[in-house]
Amino acid sequence: MNWIETKLSAFDERIACHEAGQSWTYKDFRKSIHAIASKLPSTPATIAIQTETSIEGLAALLAIAQTQHIALPLPAELPIVEQADMQEIAAADYRLTGTGQTIALVEQASPERPKIYEQLQSSGLVLFSSGTSGKPKGMLHNLDALLDRYKSINTRQDRSLLLLLIDHIGGLDSAFRTLFAGSTLVIPEARTPEAAGAAIAKHAVNILPASPTFLNLMCLAHTPEKHDCSSVEIIAYGAEAMPAPLLQRVAEAFPNADLQQKFGTSETGAVRIKSENKSSLFFKIEDRDTEWKVIEDELWLKTPSRIIGYLNADESSLEADGWYRTGDLVEEGSEGHIRIIGRASAVINVGGQKVHPAEIETVLRDIPEIEDCRVFGKEDPITGSAIVCEIVSQASHETRAWKRLIRNHCRVKLAPWKIPSQVTITQNLNINARLKKA
Repeated sequence: MNWIETKLSAFDERIACHEAGQSWTYKDFRKSIHAIASKLPSTPATIAIQTETSIEGLAALLAIAQTQHIALPLPAELPIVEQADMQEIAAADYRLTGTGQTIALVEQASPERPKIYEQLQSSGLVLFSSGTSGKPKGMLHNLDALLDRYKSINTRQDRSLLLLLIDHIGGLDSAFRTLFAGSTLVIPEARTPEAAGAAIAKHAVNILPASPTFLNLMCLAHTPEKHDCSSVEIIAYGAEAMPAPLLQRVAEAFPNADLQQKFGTSETGAVRIKSENKSSLFFKIEDRDTEWKVIEDELWLKTPSRIIGYLNADESSLEADGWYRTGDLVEEGSEGHIRIIGRASAVINVGGQKVHPAEIETVLRDIPEIEDCRVFGKEDPITGSAIVCEIVSQASHETRAWKRLIRNHCRVKLAPWKIPSQVTITQNLNINARLKKA
């Protein structure tokens, strides 16, 4: 991994990161990498990263890559119970904790080393999917293969806000795409619209990578009106499907910004794509290292950075010839463009009819009083599943009035079996640590 040291040293006097009231130069960043590497064991180990700052967590990842260990990033924002589950599944031998001069490597008792680790011939990275239904699903990456995709990135001098955590493929892609270009990461004091707006204004952030859910929160909080966000030139959205009405709202809230869709999966890493245009949700995969195909409306990917396998889950989505069945349902457009419809696992079966929650959510967002919504299925003894919608609104309608309004609105746009039969009004939708709807 000598290329990393060579690349970063060329930026020594530049600012690598603003975080927690401190500015880190690239020289500081490299010193942190070296200091952490000197603390790591001489024999192969799995190391949980629990540093107090994201920039030091990123330094730890690169130190682990250089010393050929396995990294398990565990940002402080994750619930303690979830962190404990992840350490157990990954059989973490050590925890790297603290900040600055207090960073320490703590040895801990760990379960038997997973057999899948024997397939790793280089440094490794363990990432986890959401653990909302039982134990989180752990996956093993070849960390060298992931990092190699940033080797030839062009030098830039941008200022990019880091909202996604460094245990998420989108967060890692945002961070590494910034650092290996010699640009500056800006990490807000909190992952809230208010803190994000303040950080954008203070540091003249020009790249804003965020999930659609977080961008919606920024619009609802009137962040661009309360803070000077005129510096934002690019909004890179991804991690979940973007509703068309929200895309329009974001474009109006950030008139100076080019809206660029991003795509990737935890299993394959980030994939380079190009949106059809600023207002379109269709995109084309333009990644020389990636093959793709659509089988029965599901997107399949083949990349050199596909995971080696899962630590604790069925591997039926991983084909022996290197393909990964993403579980993302897509609509095919012209000239090789595709649009993400939603997750196959989220499809609701209503009396034998397949219903995509995203389609209903898009229709519901056309109702002016609805600020946000979530549609999901609930077990029903007659139809198998009933369609439930949670809505966020400041309107004072009673539940019965909401049901009537929603039914009347949807009946001219949706088939009868797609109309929600249950309505719940809430102040806020549940949002997980990845800034997506839970």
